[in-house]
Amino acid sequence: MQNIINRSLVPLFLAFAFFATTPAVASGYGYGFGDKEPNTVLDKLVQTDGAQAVVAAVLVVDEAGALPFSLADILGDKNAEVVLFAPGNAAFEQLLGLDPGTLNGLTIDQVKEALPGLLPPGVDAGVVANILLKHVALPKKATLRTASDLALLEEGTVEVADESIFPVSVTASGVGVNYETTIIRANITARNGVVHFIDTVIVDDLL
Repeated sequence: MQNIINRSLVPLFLAFAFFATTPAVASGYGYGFGDKEPNTVLDKLVQTDGAQAVVAAVLVVDEAGALPFSLADILGDKNAEVVLFAPGNAAFEQLLGLDPGTLNGLTIDQVKEALPGLLPPGVDAGVVANILLKHVALPKKATLRTASDLALLEEGTVEVADESIFPVSVTASGVGVNYETTIIRANITARNGVVHFIDTVIVDDLL
């Protein structure tokens, strides 16, 4: 597992090195999310009921220092180009073996505090970080013209931050990513990219 994490960090560290000098924007909504640069991908997540778990996972990873950069800073950077495949709360409930609706009504802080105790044995912030990297793409341009669900479908694949290349195809339920994941709410535009909500957490061989 550690080898997997190390392999993904080398190209990512090089790709994101310039973010190290960017002022932090992720110390809260209650943490400061969006205080200076509204309508980023991070703002869209925080403003969406049902996305508390994915925001909490980003915070857990950042606070643990599991990556050599801040995911929240990238998602909240107005100059970034981000495509985010965001699992909703229901997707995290399914992954963690929770009853449907368990996370409903909880705040981001409440989910963040609970999340470490909900992870399976042997799964730490480093593994969560590696999972999250499978949900972030950083193309040269992230607009509806280049990164809508239909644009991704026409392209046929999408490369995510850990250098995995996922097929994008038509499924019985809609546009699918990596065969087993379906986009359930597409094309949410932000100042620095596009968010697609998906029905499962993409883990590949990490769990």
